[in-house]
Amino acid sequence: MSRKLSRKMSKYESILKVEMNIGSSHEPTKNIMICNRGLVDGLGRSQLVKLFSQFGTLENVVMLPFKSYCFVSYFNVDDAKKALNNINGKKNALFDHQLVYLIYTESVPKNVEIIYDLPPGLEIIDNFITDKQEIFLLNFLNERWINSSCMKNRQVKHYGYEFDYDNNGVKQNSYCDPIPKEFEFVLNIITLKLNWYPNQITINRYLPGQGIPSHIDTRGVFDDYILSLSLGSDVVMEYKNDMKHCSILLKSKSLLIMSGECRNYWTHGITPRKFDIINTSNGPDVFQRENRTSITFRRVILNRNNIKNKQNLYQILECDKTSSHETIKENYRRLILQVHPDKTVIQSSNTECAQLNVAWNILKNPKLKKEYDEEIEQNEIDTQVTIFESLQLQDLEKNIDDGTLFYRCRCGGIYFVPTSEIINISSPKPILFPCDDCSLFIELNLPEHITFS
Repeated sequence: MSRKLSRKMSKYESILKVEMNIGSSHEPTKNIMICNRGLVDGLGRSQLVKLFSQFGTLENVVMLPFKSYCFVSYFNVDDAKKALNNINGKKNALFDHQLVYLIYTESVPKNVEIIYDLPPGLEIIDNFITDKQEIFLLNFLNERWINSSCMKNRQVKHYGYEFDYDNNGVKQNSYCDPIPKEFEFVLNIITLKLNWYPNQITINRYLPGQGIPSHIDTRGVFDDYILSLSLGSDVVMEYKNDMKHCSILLKSKSLLIMSGECRNYWTHGITPRKFDIINTSNGPDVFQRENRTSITFRRVILNRNNIKNKQNLYQILECDKTSSHETIKENYRRLILQVHPDKTVIQSSNTECAQLNVAWNILKNPKLKKEYDEEIEQNEIDTQVTIFESLQLQDLEKNIDDGTLFYRCRCGGIYFVPTSEIINISSPKPILFPCDDCSLFIELNLPEHITFS
């Protein structure tokens, strides 16, 4: 044995004794430790069995989760000797042509099962759809990837509302394809189970080795449910909070449902790697990821920065004054379907429907639309300024020489208030006066009667 290989063996024997508390032996035994390869390196149980079965019948194979070593046991010592002599310190094609280091050991540990503890509020429904339905959805989506967005670690497409990755919300006023009718059978099953109807879908397409960073879907933009349907491949999703870390297996065709604590306080993400570690009937093993598509269902809270707090009717219908009649009409039809009481159980949907109808009834009428345009034009003028301070008449200073009124700005400039502009005015609204050196304004609240001494 070379001096370098001898040092390697001593290192692995120390690991075996200290970490595993298992005695190693220089004398041949029927138990062998593979020192430098394991599940964490992507070594699969089938690869291990294929390599070592060449030298005899295996009695046991032990692979430990998240470890870079593993064990094989033969029924007799002679087979173990043949394996060690033919593999130890040599490169092997089944191990990516890397050197393999082996030592004898007196015993091997027991198989360890991976524990998949679900965070509170997480539910997984296996086989939520059938094989035929999975193929149908994948074929439908494959035909529409041309218009998808290519992100650093995956391809993405949105329906209903486009996700805004800069602000972790949705782009309320941008055009997005409506949810296709091909998803209706899934939506109907979800509605029957949860009494909940989504209005936004995000499609993520992952190649092997791709993932998504840990995150929490924005609270306040989306309501309490986040659902995800897995297609094409299994994957392990990582859930973390301040105290715990859970690795959850998501099988192809399964539906993941997040709500409550899990949805609001646990991050979830997929580690970018080409394999995952799972339980099997023989013990832990690895599986190689394949192309995977996830369909995430969310419900946008429409009265957040959308209807309840909109400044004008155009924003309610997600358009502007330059939009054509056909565009306004199309947006109205799309939005009314998303909030119609027959399509949702959200309590505010009746109010949202009413406001959409009010906006449409005004903007579809040329005369009413013209009057409304004139009204919001004046409102825009009134709101396109930055107010430095709101003042009363007694807050102003008076120039002794000419009797003019003024107020000092933080920039060093002056707000001049000519008496001629306020002496004969009786207005319930404040009057705006600009600074002579910056873009700020003051608003002056006038009393009912003005007198100057």
